[in-house]
Amino acid sequence: MSAAAREFVDDHEAEQLDDLFELLAQPSISATGEGVADCVDLVHERCLEYGFDDVVRVETPGQPAVIARAEADRTAVDGEAPTTFVYGHYDVQPADPDEWTTPPFDPTIREGPDGRERIYARGAGDNKGQWFAHLCAVRALRETTGLPTNVTLLLEGEEESGSPNLDSVVREYADVLGDADLAYVADGPIDESGRSHVLMGARGMQYVQVDVTGPNRDLHSGNYGGPVPNPAWELVRIVASLKDETGRVAIDGFYDDVRPIEARDREALAAMPFDAEAIKADLDIPAFAEGPGESYLEKLLYYPTCNICGFTSGYGGEGSKTVLPSTATLKMDMRLVADQDPEAIYEAFEAHVHEHATGVCDVEVTKMGQMYPQRTPLDHPVREPVMDAVGAAWPTEPILKPTLGGSLPTAVFERELELPCVTVPYANEDENNHSPDENLALDCFRSGVLTSVELFGRA
Repeated sequence: MSAAAREFVDDHEAEQLDDLFELLAQPSISATGEGVADCVDLVHERCLEYGFDDVVRVETPGQPAVIARAEADRTAVDGEAPTTFVYGHYDVQPADPDEWTTPPFDPTIREGPDGRERIYARGAGDNKGQWFAHLCAVRALRETTGLPTNVTLLLEGEEESGSPNLDSVVREYADVLGDADLAYVADGPIDESGRSHVLMGARGMQYVQVDVTGPNRDLHSGNYGGPVPNPAWELVRIVASLKDETGRVAIDGFYDDVRPIEARDREALAAMPFDAEAIKADLDIPAFAEGPGESYLEKLLYYPTCNICGFTSGYGGEGSKTVLPSTATLKMDMRLVADQDPEAIYEAFEAHVHEHATGVCDVEVTKMGQMYPQRTPLDHPVREPVMDAVGAAWPTEPILKPTLGGSLPTAVFERELELPCVTVPYANEDENNHSPDENLALDCFRSGVLTSVELFGRA
């Protein structure tokens, strides 16, 4: 890394934090639209101030996106400059001030439980602090050695609402966004061990709801129980049919497209830090669940899930109420892995539910949202420069991981732009994203800026 660029980052830390604080103080809640327009104006201003050449506001049926481009300095590169496409989101989750130690949109620096200084604010880690690190890197290189790569930045305003318009934005601007060598995302927390990690993919997701309706009102269980069908029992039967006795999902064809675990993947799994007993102790559980996969990490990273998020029916208050409920509702998410198609999974799920319904109640399946999985092969040429950049910027060597256990909207970059995609989180492992007292450790923010400096500084 250029000593001059590193020195510039350190010398301008106070100014960078002031500008980040202004972004964090500006609400931008996609679910309600609160503050979004003002935030987009501020993002536009910051991008130009930090060295981007042009900024475009992209209107969508929902919240707007922002695309900014920084052209390489010709004095810093010989021949054609490479291009890095980076993605982030400026929208944030809602926040209840009563649950926060300090107001969520009043950024504050204070010590965390481990004594490290942290920025406490909604959006600090998810995701304003992480993509703002890219701006700081562009500026540091512009002001010192020159920027040897082109950088294209896409910020969406609906990630916290499921990215409903991201695909159309990417398709519309494919000629701009796709002219790159790598799609790069800084999002999420580093590994629980405190080490940074490089994620070559993300699991997808299919979210569904099942509504079962029986009699037209709740009934007295003594006067009607027995002959009148109970929708809760109907739903319990359906739910029980979704897995077999070994924990495998029993939906027809559910595992058909799951990508096999190859030798290089097993090498990466073996190198990942993992303490099974510590996890069980932390969660206060005696054992892990059954299901496909020979280990905890295999289950988490290489196999899909069928998870019950919520089951609601009848009376759940204090004491007793002898009621035969009229309705029952199930909410489920299915985390999907590489090569699985959310549309096909939904169709198979819907067919399974109706096949196992008895017909005594009305059963309705609703698709609530979906996201495609994405995984770049571990031996792809983009791996080494990214690993080197992270290794040069963080105090420990990064952990290579095939995928994120959660979901990110990264598959669209692979599908529409044909780009390899890598995710490198810049936030601390306990950032509390989506929760009260969301935070970003200052040392992680600095390491994130330096990672982007390293990445953008390699011609």
